[in-house]
Amino acid sequence: MPLILAIESSCDDSSVALLQGNRLIGMKQSGQKEHTRFGGVVPELASRAHQECLSLMLNDLMRDTSTSWFDIQVIAYTRGPGLMGALMVGAALAKGLALSLDVPLIGVNHLHGHLVSHFVEQEPDEGIFPMLSLTVSGGHTHLVWLDSWLEGRILCETLDDAAGETFDKCAKMLGLPYPGGPVLDRLASQGNPGAHTWPMPQLGNASYSFSGLKTSVLYYLAKHQPNLSDCAESSLHDLCASIQANVVEALMKPVKHYARQMKPRSLGLAGGVAANSLLRSRMLALGEQLGCAVHIPPLSWCTDNAAMIAASARILLEQGVIHLEALGEKPLPRWPLMDYFRDLSSLNLSQKSGS
Repeated sequence: MPLILAIESSCDDSSVALLQGNRLIGMKQSGQKEHTRFGGVVPELASRAHQECLSLMLNDLMRDTSTSWFDIQVIAYTRGPGLMGALMVGAALAKGLALSLDVPLIGVNHLHGHLVSHFVEQEPDEGIFPMLSLTVSGGHTHLVWLDSWLEGRILCETLDDAAGETFDKCAKMLGLPYPGGPVLDRLASQGNPGAHTWPMPQLGNASYSFSGLKTSVLYYLAKHQPNLSDCAESSLHDLCASIQANVVEALMKPVKHYARQMKPRSLGLAGGVAANSLLRSRMLALGEQLGCAVHIPPLSWCTDNAAMIAASARILLEQGVIHLEALGEKPLPRWPLMDYFRDLSSLNLSQKSGS
């Protein structure tokens, strides 16, 4: 199997990785602390941070793994979706390396990377399909039916906010540091999820919506607890637990519906919010109830990372679906998963007809 060097720079996590087959030779990852004081990601700061650290991380990776530049056979990078400036930094680095080393270049869809993150160090098993996979992060929330690694359709997606964004914004209203999702999860473990009742959107099983929850939390705090520094610790824990329970219940409702209706062979959970302890336990419980396998990546592969980008590129290589003019491709800040699947299908058909 070829040695793949992968670069991830879609948002505020910088990462580089080396993958050969299903062996992760090494990975370097850095979350950007520059955004903490702003309570959210500042795109320009993210781009500059990628520019400053990616090359340094890459040199460290090559040195620590005793890898020669001439050992690298493929360069993979996140082409989109993500922040335009951040994507451009990663794309420029990847294209420069591909040109100088004279190796193939693969632009990977970031969302597809999350979908395959369970199998970074495993052989991609076709026996898991069809799979029902929930991908939840700070920027995306959708439930995907996968017939194969390169074929699928979206059954349910958010109309407004992503689940991770909702956790972070509610945490910010509660006075918790950014990123607030992990902090909220930790505090929720000590609270009563039934202490507060929040509205649950009645949208059936084709759409998610979290804007109503954010608004309800905002109005509740304005009315009942304007100064959270005076908030009793137990009350804060209860608020976190009830918010988390509401989001997880909203996420799991369509999963349960489609799992029972369509009977997948396996369930998947991926993305940054896949690190949430309650969501992980609910997905595992559903799998046990239905008697099907559940694939959840380790915590280190839930956040944006280059290992999943390399794993996605490995699958494209195995399937022979490679764009021969990748050096001319532009970063795509908006690159919906369904568009990606259609692009792959068209590319596959054109290559077959050409051969």
